[in-house]
Amino acid sequence: MKTLNLVQGSSEWLTHRRTHFNASDAPAMMGCSPYKTRTQLLHELKTGLAPEVNATTQRRFDEGHRIEALARPLAEKIIGEELYPVVGSEGELSASFDGLTMGEDIAFEHKTINNELRAWMRDGGNGYDFPMQYQVQMEQQLMVSGAGRVLFMASRWEDNGPVEENHCWYEPDMDLRAQIIAGWEQF
Repeated sequence: MKTLNLVQGSSEWLTHRRTHFNASDAPAMMGCSPYKTRTQLLHELKTGLAPEVNATTQRRFDEGHRIEALARPLAEKIIGEELYPVVGSEGELSASFDGLTMGEDIAFEHKTINNELRAWMRDGGNGYDFPMQYQVQMEQQLMVSGAGRVLFMASRWEDNGPVEENHCWYEPDMDLRAQIIAGWEQF
């Protein structure tokens, strides 16, 4: 993996994203994103034009990054190693990691908990039956980093304290990996 000195959300990071196939866009490419269609992603990549982020969405993004930073020490305790947020690429594939160990063998992915994740995790969910949008993103993160697994965490915080936290492990799925590679090749 080539480590890139980019800050998520910066203009340099946005420029990088326009020239790479990003893990967070992989669910749209695979047709399993609830936020963006495959056609919308294709239009963005072809024209270089992405929808403007309104103030409400930007606040949601900022809050997600804040909670992710608060959750990282919890993830470090579970993993037993320090994590650092990083952007990396492997050829045309790219990923922005919420955390990666120094040996790049374990990745960390955080989401703000929602009803879908709450129900899935409460019902004994594990990395093999994740909602597909998360599987696709994490599988591409594993492809880019070469890591062997991802600690997936979903949490909710009030002020600076956790109110709710769930986590589980995701491990590589070579069939899904092949589908992602074929999907990006078609794109």
